[in-house]
Amino acid sequence: MAKNYAVTFKCPYGDADELLILGNREETLEQILNSPWHFECPVHGVQRESPVGVREIGAPLRLEAKPKRVTARMPKASRRSKRVSLRVPVVVYGQNRIVGTFREETSTNLVSAHGGLIALTARVGVGETVLVVNKATQEEQECRVVYVGPLEGPKKKVGVALLRSSPNFWGLDFPFFLPQKSTGSAHG
Repeated sequence: MAKNYAVTFKCPYGDADELLILGNREETLEQILNSPWHFECPVHGVQRESPVGVREIGAPLRLEAKPKRVTARMPKASRRSKRVSLRVPVVVYGQNRIVGTFREETSTNLVSAHGGLIALTARVGVGETVLVVNKATQEEQECRVVYVGPLEGPKKKVGVALLRSSPNFWGLDFPFFLPQKSTGSAHG
């Protein structure tokens, strides 16, 4: 008999929890708990992890088509830093199973103090590591791929997170962009 489950995941980077509703499933509670599932972390994008918790929930969900996973979103965690639309020319170095090592010149679409969004033709996967070089400064940063979007022409939008803090990597002073708390005193 098909059952419904509420499954809780923790982002492997510790930034957010996500709830996934699995409807009309034949698996046992133990099978659900011991299987890795894809879920979307609001900070790092799509992840694949085993659940940290699972419970059976009430009446069967009515689905028009074949059963599928439906994500119930928790309130989004606030971002660690503001995103800014900025084109920064970069070179991305990495390795994949298809072509081996690759080098691709591209540019950012969005940046933050903790990462950026770039367009790549090279195939990369969430969790892989790439080296990003800012062409203007020649500064290098090892980055983790945290999001891979759908194809847009020959390229995919790829979200990367800097592995070590470097707030000025993109050439911006990010504390300037963060919301300022009122302290009651004027600074000049």
